[in-house]
Amino acid sequence: MFSWPSPSLGKLTSNDTNINPLGRPITPFEESLIASISTLGSVIGTVLAGIIAEKLGRKKTLIIFSTPFFFCYLIIANASEVFIFYITRLILGLASGCVLGLLPSYVGEISENSNRGSLGSVFGIMNSLGHFLAFAVGPLVSIKTFAYILMIPVTLFFVTFIPFVPESPYHFLSKDNTKAAGKSLKKIRCDGNFEKELLCLQDIVKDAKDNKVTLRDLFSSAATKKGLLVCCGLFFFQQSLGIGVVLTYLQPILEASGNAVPSNVASLLIGIVQVISCTAATFVVDSLGRKILLHISSAGCSISLFALGSYFILNENNYNLESVFWLPLASLISYYIFFNFGYATIPWSLCGELFAINVKSLCASFASCLCLIFSFLVTLCFPPLRDAFGMGGVFCVFSALGVLASIFVILFVPETKGKSFLEIQDELSGKQKNNTKEYDCS
Repeated sequence: MFSWPSPSLGKLTSNDTNINPLGRPITPFEESLIASISTLGSVIGTVLAGIIAEKLGRKKTLIIFSTPFFFCYLIIANASEVFIFYITRLILGLASGCVLGLLPSYVGEISENSNRGSLGSVFGIMNSLGHFLAFAVGPLVSIKTFAYILMIPVTLFFVTFIPFVPESPYHFLSKDNTKAAGKSLKKIRCDGNFEKELLCLQDIVKDAKDNKVTLRDLFSSAATKKGLLVCCGLFFFQQSLGIGVVLTYLQPILEASGNAVPSNVASLLIGIVQVISCTAATFVVDSLGRKILLHISSAGCSISLFALGSYFILNENNYNLESVFWLPLASLISYYIFFNFGYATIPWSLCGELFAINVKSLCASFASCLCLIFSFLVTLCFPPLRDAFGMGGVFCVFSALGVLASIFVILFVPETKGKSFLEIQDELSGKQKNNTKEYDCS
């Protein structure tokens, strides 16, 4: 959904009625709105996710919000008016926002301490596969055919998720359904040795129910306030590194660079790199830790964006860049590698790790909501900023923000590798390890 504009906006801005279903090229304002309105819908989705998930459960909520993907792409396949793209993209954004707000918490709840980081990173792998699909297939087919193709993943989701994946045991325990929680935990763990963990989870959920909070209460706990600071800060820098812009405008960026490699081939290559780097990150996040990977990610993205911005600035000033024709593609590949090793997945994983169970859904929805607001603003403002300061100026600003991101990680982000939820909460609140009631569920 987020990378759909990359191959599609070029068709919608074309005068060729054979590839433009609207029969006319869209204006710059319409282009900006189509690209960014989905992120605005995502903000609404993150808010609804936490509310509905507490009532219906994580699994049912994910199923409900996945349904719009199927019907919206069916409508897009037959769209002939620009307002249809606005409406469907807004609804798709709402559905995506629910997934972004809910999935990290769900993964955190079904994971063990030893594999929580790697399982959280799977989110990034599947995300990159979605982008790869857009980059690889989108440029080669019509908007109509592409929309039909994008109905396939959600169909696979229904076929696999509904019959085989259990509800979170935390949700069942919050509804006092211990028997269902035991069945869910047994299915997740597979080894039959889950009784101790179930008792542990019962204590955690009981404490959470005894200490229910409201939005106002979020800022009364030192641990929760620090968790929100870390997650919101990471999401701000995630978007400030320009990932929304690069995903949305990848093909136009490659075309503007005058790259010797055709833009559709280059975007395909970038998609492959994205999948490989996300997969590699999964194997190191639990061994190296979250903090060092975020630091490397910030620094690497900053250098890559500076190189890309410098190329555009020199190109705009008519310097001869034939000897470094490879630099834009190399910079984008480098950018994706470093981004996927840190910011693509770790902020979402930390959303499922840094908050106590009684505030997790509320805090994750709040942080995800801010993330998508940042993404909406950055994506919406990119076309006018590009016209005012040039492509190079915008990427150099992103690069400078990457330096600030690295400083933020060093100063504020805690390491959660191999720690239980209780140990993480003790560290955030500045307490010593609690020996009287240890909820280590590993």
